[in-house]
Parts: sequence; structure tokens; C-alpha cells
Amino acid sequence: MSGRVTQVLAIVAVWVWFGGCAAFTPRADPSSFYILGSLPEADFAADKNIAGIKANFSVGLGPIELPGYLDRQQIATRTSTNRLSYSETDRWAAPLSESFSRVLAQNIAQLLTPAQLSQFPWQSNDTPDYQVKIEVLQFEADSNQQAWLRARWSVTGRNKKILISQRSQLSRRAGSPATEDFVKALSETLGDLSREIVKTLLTFAKQEKP
Repeated sequence: MSGRVTQVLAIVAVWVWFGGCAAFTPRADPSSFYILGSLPEADFAADKNIAGIKANFSVGLGPIELPGYLDRQQIATRTSTNRLSYSETDRWAAPLSESFSRVLAQNIAQLLTPAQLSQFPWQSNDTPDYQVKIEVLQFEADSNQQAWLRARWSVTGRNKKILISQRSQLSRRAGSPATEDFVKALSETLGDLSREIVKTLLTFAKQEKP
């Protein structure tokens, strides 16, 4: 075998060796992680107790149910009426059901200060004045840069009687196709749902006020 051929084979062997090593080299995770945000402080100041009623009552939030298709870390985008796309790189930093409940509770608690708010489940001897149950039907953005929140919710009194059943369909437009803007728009729809619930609770409080 000539020296030239030997040299070429040696170079090829080095390439193969480095290629094999590269296959086992750890690669950076390309994923980006996102989380829902609560209402800004400026919104709390503008919206707090709009009806001018002191919120001296207790609220129990939950149970809150999200559809099974959202029970995953990948962020979903609705590409058509019957089709969803899940991102492999854009993910929720925490379970969506957990973040949804936490942010909604933060919003309501701030808007209803000084009302006492408990999250489901609570002790049987701590029955709240009002219980808010929520069934989320849709909570994702679509390919037209629109974020959607559709939900059925109800308010129950201490006597377990349903005081009102509501259906909300809320949407906000994202500022751009970027996932961060989609998440911001979803957070804004959650803020809008918080306002609807608070206004309803304050209405009941006003009616019961002696």
C-alpha cells in the first residue's frame, strides 16, 4: 500500500473518530420555558372594588378543570378548528393547571382586598361565603395571533345553592407571532376572567348588604 493511500485512510479514520465523539457530546437544550403572569399593579389600582363595596367576605376558588389536551408541557397552538400543534421547544415552566389556578387566585385576591381567598380543597369547617367553580374549555392561541379563553363557571353560596352559572369567551390579540407574546395575551385573557368573576362577587355582596 502506497504512502499516499495510507495517509488518506488515516485522515478518514480521524474524521470518523471525531464524528463518533461528536455524537456523544452533550448538546444544549434548545427549549424555552414560559409562565403565565398576573395583572400588573396599575390594573389592580384601576379595577379594585369597582362597585365601591368593601369585600368583607370569603371566597373559595375551585375546583378548576382544564381539558386533557392541555395537560402536557409543550405549548399548544390551534392551527384549525380541529387541529392542534404542539411545540417541541416552547414549553410551560410549570404544569398549566397549577399556573392557571395560581395566577387566577392572585388576581382575584388583589382585586378583592381585603376578602379572604382559599384554594380548593379547604377544610370542611372553613366553608367560604362564595365558591367559584371553573371548567376551562379552551386556553390557547391560534395561528392568527389570537389568544382564547373559553370557560364555564359558577358561584355557589354557603348553602351550596348555585347563585349564578356563566359562560365566558375571552380573547386578546398577541403583539407578534412570538411565543412570549402569545403567553402574554393568554395571561391577559386570564385577567379578564378574573375581572368578570370579581364583578359578579361584588354584585352578590351588594345585594346581601343590609
